[in-house]
Amino acid sequence: MQNPKKLAVYGEARELAVAVYRLTRPFPREEQFALTRQLRRAAVSVGSNIAEGCGHKGSRALVPYLHHSIGSANEVEFQTELAGRLGYCTSAEVDVVLERVLRTRRMLIRLEASIQRALEGGGGNSPPPTHDPPPDQPR
Repeated sequence: MQNPKKLAVYGEARELAVAVYRLTRPFPREEQFALTRQLRRAAVSVGSNIAEGCGHKGSRALVPYLHHSIGSANEVEFQTELAGRLGYCTSAEVDVVLERVLRTRRMLIRLEASIQRALEGGGGNSPPPTHDPPPDQPR
């Protein structure tokens, strides 16, 4: 078991969820139980899966949860683009959330790759690295 708060991607996922809540606050009332709820659920799921995966023993157990987080980030991306196309938010607001999605997804992918490399090296139960490389650096 490891502390998810030590992972930089956990903080980034939290900021993504906050950005989505801010984005969806002014959505039309008729979307309250549709796109608003779906978008918020997907955004919260990104960080929730990281936290849940960290609750299991060993890095190997974290990997499937990272995959779920990536899938949820993909949902947020699609739904945010849809909200923009429907005119529920400005293109600038969409860009803010999409930048957070891209940064979070990139960090998740890098963390998963780092864990896979460690597992291939024989460190199956060692914790994942606590800091991801800065998101603006190329892979």
